[in-house]
Amino acid sequence: MTKRTWAGIAVGVVGLLGIGLAQGIPNRHSIEDNLTRRSSAALEQAGISGAEVRFTGRDGTLVVTSAADVDRARDVVAALDGVRVVSVQGPKAPKRKPTVTISVEGGLVEVTGVVPDEATRAALVGGLGPQAQASGLTIDPGVSADGVSGLAGVAGSLGTKEKVKIELRDGRVTLSGSVESAAKRDAAVAAAGRAVGSGNVTDQLTVATPPEEVQRALISLPPITFENDSAVLTPEGQAAVAKAAEILKANPAVVVRIEGHTDGTGSAATNLTLSQARARTVLDALVAQGIAASRLSSEGFGETRPKVPDTTPDNRAINRRVEFVIQTG
Repeated sequence: MTKRTWAGIAVGVVGLLGIGLAQGIPNRHSIEDNLTRRSSAALEQAGISGAEVRFTGRDGTLVVTSAADVDRARDVVAALDGVRVVSVQGPKAPKRKPTVTISVEGGLVEVTGVVPDEATRAALVGGLGPQAQASGLTIDPGVSADGVSGLAGVAGSLGTKEKVKIELRDGRVTLSGSVESAAKRDAAVAAAGRAVGSGNVTDQLTVATPPEEVQRALISLPPITFENDSAVLTPEGQAAVAKAAEILKANPAVVVRIEGHTDGTGSAATNLTLSQARARTVLDALVAQGIAASRLSSEGFGETRPKVPDTTPDNRAINRRVEFVIQTG
């Protein structure tokens, strides 16, 4: 054949293909539309309403609103003429609400719970600052991120010096613990409302006693007494320390220095060492009763700071003392 003949054949083949495609595309769409209409009608007639029906050629994909209708919907559509394959999906399970707890105490922030993905986790932990510990915060794609993004703002309104807990559960935020002022409590409640809606906030926060009132309560404690020339607490001394622990537990933002003092009996060096040991004993006793060591410090002054003239037995008994001094700033 000549080149001209081959060229003519090629043009004819291409033309036939074009005609076939031009006719086939409308025919395919017509088939898909027909099967979609017939399938939807058959499903409605069978009492299966609200189903989504989609066909690609003769292959159908159904999404039904009830898991109980999956098998029946497949049978109904598969029985129609012209249908080749039917795939049926049930309704997607709704995502569960996330659960997150942020505990703040002694300058530390601990985060536990479940969030949907690493991005949500990283945003929350990053928003809480470098002091956040989040080894107990896990990922589950089956939960939503509802309310999580606002939790860092709630924690930020409180700061890290308070002893508080922020809990997101079932779409609600519960705030508990003690804060130093009503203004901080109001700021935290407002931030929680922005996170989950003001109607979904439970406020269990208490406002701490003003520092000067706490100081007066500590001053009013019975004397903390020790065995003679010893840093061992007497039973009365132990009882006084227990009462101090109750006051500090009720006011978790308070930081105190424990000061030890002696009378002028004996050498100055011995008295200084004894006062330091007694102050440290009280600190250790408070820690043993649940007061964070980060809230406490101790110092001994020996005989250098008598409360009254160190001239009589009664006065010397007054000068042998341990005092709590609230630290501010």
